[in-house]
Amino acid sequence: MKSAFPFLLILSLVLFGCRLVTPQPTENPTVIPATSTATLEPTPTSLPPTVTPTSAPSATSAPANQPVTLSAIHMLTPQNGWGIGRAGGDSDRILQTGDGGKSWKDVTPADAVPAGSGLTTATGFFQSMDQAWVIYSKPQAAAPESAVVWHTQDSGQSWQPSQPLDLSGLSEIFDPSHLQFVDAGTGWLLVHVGVGMNHDYVVLYKTTDSGTTWSRLLDPNNDGGIQSCYKNALLFTDAQRGWLTGTCNGVAAGVLLFRTADGGQTWSSVELPAPLNNPSLFTDLGVECGSEFPAFLTPETGFIAVHCTHFTQDPAETITFLYSTQDGGDHWKSVTYPGGALLFFDAQTGLALGKDIYKTQNAGQSWNKISVLSWDGRFDFANAQEGWAVAQSEDQIALVHSQDGGQNWALLAPKLVP
Repeated sequence: MKSAFPFLLILSLVLFGCRLVTPQPTENPTVIPATSTATLEPTPTSLPPTVTPTSAPSATSAPANQPVTLSAIHMLTPQNGWGIGRAGGDSDRILQTGDGGKSWKDVTPADAVPAGSGLTTATGFFQSMDQAWVIYSKPQAAAPESAVVWHTQDSGQSWQPSQPLDLSGLSEIFDPSHLQFVDAGTGWLLVHVGVGMNHDYVVLYKTTDSGTTWSRLLDPNNDGGIQSCYKNALLFTDAQRGWLTGTCNGVAAGVLLFRTADGGQTWSSVELPAPLNNPSLFTDLGVECGSEFPAFLTPETGFIAVHCTHFTQDPAETITFLYSTQDGGDHWKSVTYPGGALLFFDAQTGLALGKDIYKTQNAGQSWNKISVLSWDGRFDFANAQEGWAVAQSEDQIALVHSQDGGQNWALLAPKLVP
């Protein structure tokens, strides 16, 4: 691995060289926006420790004061939150912080990562500092003999495994991507299980008993109409209504977007209206359009980002739009969008998060650039001012923190504590 010093030096210069704009105070974001949900999808970088199986949190956690590399973070308050990361081994650790990300406690369920497991990644949903769910898997590996979802109700002091998931007929891969709960009892798990002929085969599981048992709602043989094309996000806004976004990579015209009104049992395709200034955009076979970053403040009020790439142009050009609804998706209107991960704190105030960070205070009608970065990041905000990012440049990763709504960023040096 390359030395981290050049990246950290460059990153530190960029962090403190961002243009300062006076931030506008807003209320804390609601729990529904997609970019502030707790579904964490770690990228496999650096390698964490193996662990001896025990009954609850790991009895062989990495040594205290050892640096930890975060791959995903979810902060519930400016001080308290969860993370997924590694500390010298090859399995993801489940972590908690109480000081804004400076130090982390390893609360990994020990039996989830037996010694010698090799490269293992975690996907989790963190509902509160007490309650969380986690599932482990091996990247791009065949379906395991058994898989469970782990649940804690005491901040990771103890974990309970679910009944084994129904894996019958699955053999190609087992890649969990989205785990979400809308209350203490009702949740869903989306797992990618195969690819082929422009199909992204998935299984959708559901629980109504806090994750003790999971029913298999949809699979490649009972597809519900959602097996074609790649799915990039799953978001439920209540126990019945949910959204599935994705892209067909140019194989079919239009925007891939599904909705459900019965808890995920059945899904229907949503036809978004084309932008007023480009009425043929969604019927042009030379254009690839996809939806991403669903962000709903309530089941009725929400936003979805749409990107369209003109492959017939040289060079190819990508344009992006922000679609909004006030009636649960029955009607939509669009405006231009600067692109990037989408986060809304209220119906007017939001961020477009990428190497360029933009802010809107009028529901996306206009955007102001507030920061220019030299790194890519996976962002998370506890409120409109306090934000974090797992910053990555080539193979170097750092955890950074903003206290002014994403305009300026400071390096953190996260360490494990007992």
